[in-house]
Amino acid sequence: MYCPRLDHFIRLNQNGSIGKCGHMTETMEFKSVGELEDSKWLQDIKDTMSQDKWPEQCVRCQETEAVSGESIRTKSIERHKVLQPFRDDYLVVGGVLDNICNSACQTCYSGLSTKIGSLEGKDYPRVDNYKKFWEIPQDRILEIDVNGGEPTASKNYKKILANLPANTKIVRMNTNGSRMIKELELILKNRTMAIVTLSFDGTDSTHDYVRWPIKWKDYIKTVKAYKNLQKQFKLLRLNTWTTVSSLNVANLPRILDYTTANGLEHDWAFLTSPDALNVKYKNRFTMAAKQKLINSSYSLCRDIASKLATDRDNSEDIDLYIKRQDYLRKINIEDYFNLD
Repeated sequence: MYCPRLDHFIRLNQNGSIGKCGHMTETMEFKSVGELEDSKWLQDIKDTMSQDKWPEQCVRCQETEAVSGESIRTKSIERHKVLQPFRDDYLVVGGVLDNICNSACQTCYSGLSTKIGSLEGKDYPRVDNYKKFWEIPQDRILEIDVNGGEPTASKNYKKILANLPANTKIVRMNTNGSRMIKELELILKNRTMAIVTLSFDGTDSTHDYVRWPIKWKDYIKTVKAYKNLQKQFKLLRLNTWTTVSSLNVANLPRILDYTTANGLEHDWAFLTSPDALNVKYKNRFTMAAKQKLINSSYSLCRDIASKLATDRDNSEDIDLYIKRQDYLRKINIEDYFNLD
């Protein structure tokens, strides 16, 4: 078993430190790329994987591969085949550039969204890793995969797009789909591949609740705009990403209807935080979804159904979480979901 991210991925942590893969369940902090690459922590993970065993930090990929056979790990292997011929010690730089964001998603928190921080009305982290990005060995960077926050709202991200490291072959952007980023066209004209991943956590009212205050009608306009841009530039790839939580798992068939009809790639993973929204717990959302998905025409939905509501009842926890979220946003979940 092999994962290229163990050798080649560098994560910018929110506190300005250097870490590894953002899909790991354990976030480690190092001062530099060299310190990370020489660490016993990383070597132990590599040793475990070399024995065809899943490291405990990699449970998210383990779960998605068990259901669909694909994961961030398998996708990274595909990109490794493209990048490795250019340089053996190449780097993919990802993680958090800053936390400037125009959305207050139900599954997020102030460390990744200034919008949520402003709703909470207290001191919250201001993340700014712009200088840290330039401390990474620039000649080794072949792919940039930093996000936010929301890249289309980030001046830092736009400055990097305007001044890419010389050897950059691929730029990835993870966006909430609220609007396009004009600077993307510039790098496409310069023959750099761009991969835009649109977070897709629901359709219609499910989207509007989970991705508040972004509207579904604006999201689909943005998707259409990117697809039109894709007609002009063959180096632009589009895909979608669903973080599967108790709030949107019942909507998964509609999500797949949309991605299939519009020819969009779709990736996903189970949410791990906040714990109250984990699909493993029994509650009114997961129990209803289980019955719906088990009869779906999509094999992915049927496979996911087997993972739902397998643990204790957390109805009190999820209801308390939703109540707090709705209070901060001045909304009511009953205006978005039929909870009868």
